[in-house]
Amino acid sequence: MKARRPGRWAQAVAKIALILVSPAVCVAEYHEVDDIKPFGLLDVSGHVRVGYLFDDRERGASVDKSFEQQSSWEEEFFVLTRSFIYHPGFLNMDLGGGPVLVQQQFDTNVDSATNDDVLFNFLGRLNLLELKTYPVSVYYERTHPSVTTSRSGRFLVQNDVYGVTGHISGLLRDRTSARYAITRREAAGSGLGSVVDTTVETRTFGLDSRYRTSDNIEFRFDTLDQESASGSAGLPIVRSELDQEIAEVRANNVFGAAEQFRVSQRLRRMEQENRTTTVSTLDDRVYNGNVNWQYNSDGRVFFNLRDAASKRDSIRQDFTDLELGASEQLTERIFARGLVAHSAVDQTGFTRDRSSVRGAAEYSRETGFGGIGISGSVRAERSDQESTADEIGVFDEPLLLVGTTPVDLRNEFVVPGSVIVRNADRTQTYVEGLDYRLITTGTVTSVQRLVNSSITDGETVLVDYSYSTSGTAEYDTVGSGIAFRADFLQNFRAHVRYDWQDTSIREGELTNPLNDGEILEFGIGASNQFLDGWTLDAQYRHLQQDLETSPFVSDQLDASITTSLGGTMALTLAAGLIETDYENSDEDISQVSYRVGLRGRILRRSYLAYDAFLLDDTGGSLPRKQFRHRVHFQWSYRQMRFDLRATLSDDELGVSVRKNTTVTAQLTRVF
Repeated sequence: MKARRPGRWAQAVAKIALILVSPAVCVAEYHEVDDIKPFGLLDVSGHVRVGYLFDDRERGASVDKSFEQQSSWEEEFFVLTRSFIYHPGFLNMDLGGGPVLVQQQFDTNVDSATNDDVLFNFLGRLNLLELKTYPVSVYYERTHPSVTTSRSGRFLVQNDVYGVTGHISGLLRDRTSARYAITRREAAGSGLGSVVDTTVETRTFGLDSRYRTSDNIEFRFDTLDQESASGSAGLPIVRSELDQEIAEVRANNVFGAAEQFRVSQRLRRMEQENRTTTVSTLDDRVYNGNVNWQYNSDGRVFFNLRDAASKRDSIRQDFTDLELGASEQLTERIFARGLVAHSAVDQTGFTRDRSSVRGAAEYSRETGFGGIGISGSVRAERSDQESTADEIGVFDEPLLLVGTTPVDLRNEFVVPGSVIVRNADRTQTYVEGLDYRLITTGTVTSVQRLVNSSITDGETVLVDYSYSTSGTAEYDTVGSGIAFRADFLQNFRAHVRYDWQDTSIREGELTNPLNDGEILEFGIGASNQFLDGWTLDAQYRHLQQDLETSPFVSDQLDASITTSLGGTMALTLAAGLIETDYENSDEDISQVSYRVGLRGRILRRSYLAYDAFLLDDTGGSLPRKQFRHRVHFQWSYRQMRFDLRATLSDDELGVSVRKNTTVTAQLTRVF
């Protein structure tokens, strides 16, 4: 690694010292609101900020590693004025700006570079007729924020935002108001393997009308035009264009002298066109309705309706769900609930009608040693489905990928080779085996981010895939469950749960295995304060799932101790153990985790938080380990504020390793 330029630390110390000794440069000027003059200055404020960033990355396999290192200083001076023309209620203005000085140094295993930039932040907002019922604001803002691309990566992005907003109130006998907004946002920047190049135009119009005592109806219409070439520099980037229109109506009505009858409705229509190398269209409509009748203080009747229709290119999907039910506190100790439901699915190549009856009851009471509760449930369903296609397509299912934790896809029986993972802007398609891998456990398929992936840690991706249909058949399903819980000796709790399900085919044949079988779960927990200020929380849980599709046995133990170290400082020690054995899969779980946390105020004006986390899972086909240290220190005194954050992370998955060290420090003085 190349040596740093001499004098960098000396320059940093001089910059900080200059801020510490500099006086406030101006004093706010105040005018009475009743002043009328061609121009008036109401206030002057601002801040001076010095920031430092250090980012060190090392990644690769155990025999083939690369590194990237970035260090940068940022100095910002910003002044904001608030003034008016003629009168603050006629036209008041927020005008401000200032320079941002950036000094950067990059080092990698193949090259190094330095960069010095002078940037400018600016804010301009004109507020017209602010005291009237029809105010209007016109604004323009340019900022250069540090964008976080993962838990460790950051770089400067230039944001330009401008537009107009306003509202009109007092319409239709002062019961209706209208609002509107037109905004354009342009973002551009790059650094440490990520590129931001996005332009978004949004237009919003809304009406809100309130009538009678508690009724209202709201209408909103939004349009969005987005162009993006953002993504990871390690993969090809395809420019994406997205046009979207959303119209939505919401209504809430209340009836009855005691407002015991409530009706809420929502209708939403979205049309979308996405253009990359191909053109894809989406037409989506959703209606949700809910009726709730509180016929006495202990009981209610409810009705829910959801009707949705969606068409993606040539693939159509229609869904309808109906529920009619009632619940009541029959006695002080007995609560009961029951409902009848019907659902209908009509997709390209697949239809299914399902009717069901469900009931549940719970008995609870206090005892001499604590309390007990017994609950039971029953259900019966009849399903009639027809499959004219072997597969059904799913588009743009969102998944949040954090670390290397696998995330399940929503549907079972995913077709191998059909999964496509893209970024949210649809400008990049990630590569299986390099950016992510697929894990199949029984009937469930999961997506796992790899440690050296182009998918940033904490990114939401969009997944397209197909899942297989279950053939053509008419079948009945019955199931029931019983649960028992007990609280005893003030600080202890225990529970047992047993569920079973059985399916009988009346006609036809199902091509996928059924989810019949039994589930047994039991556990015990404790929460207790002991000694002086020590709190213990612990629980053990055993789960045995004997289902045809994915039988497994799992044991989980979690424990934590929290105590005060005097003053406002609190210490937390936690540990966890998970052992899961899947009968038909090699992707078992044998995971231990430890956590140490310390946080609170020190020396009256300072705040300190420290967190260390270790996770080690050797049960799957690729052992994984996560190790993280985080420190946050904050100090403030009058107009001065100092903020320091440091993170050390080490991720391993199989033979792949990724290490990150990040330090950010910022000193700000407000005047």
